[in-house]
Amino acid sequence: MLPIILGALGAGFGLSLGLVINLRLNQHTRLPVLTSLINFVGGLAIMALLAALGVLGPGRLPIDAPVWAFLGGVVGAAYVTLTLLTAGALGVAASTAAVTLGQIAGARLIDAFGLLGQPARPITLPALLGAALLLAAVILLARERASSEHENA
Repeated sequence: MLPIILGALGAGFGLSLGLVINLRLNQHTRLPVLTSLINFVGGLAIMALLAALGVLGPGRLPIDAPVWAFLGGVVGAAYVTLTLLTAGALGVAASTAAVTLGQIAGARLIDAFGLLGQPARPITLPALLGAALLLAAVILLARERASSEHENA
């Protein structure tokens, strides 16, 4: 279980790193949609190279997958663009915490209603308490950012 948790933590660290990289690129493009496009072209190039080298292992074209299963890239593009629009104002920490809160809320709703083929699982009190703590973290981090900007002004 520990390697799986460490892998998830590494993915989260990667998202924060990617956000900072995209914020710097966005300072040059001044257009979040263009920054997102550059981000995804780079990702496409790496994935195409890995696929061509066979690093991803054997696979097949998902011709029998439901249409909605192909929308992950659309969601990813919206994520990158929205984080570019919000992280500059909130800061990387508060923005990342808010994104995580959104992920938790979305995941709990998907679980609660058994959406997109997931088994239905009721929302529990510990899950609600965890989300409330994360909301408190978002508020505290956003206030910290606002007060540090006020002090530096």
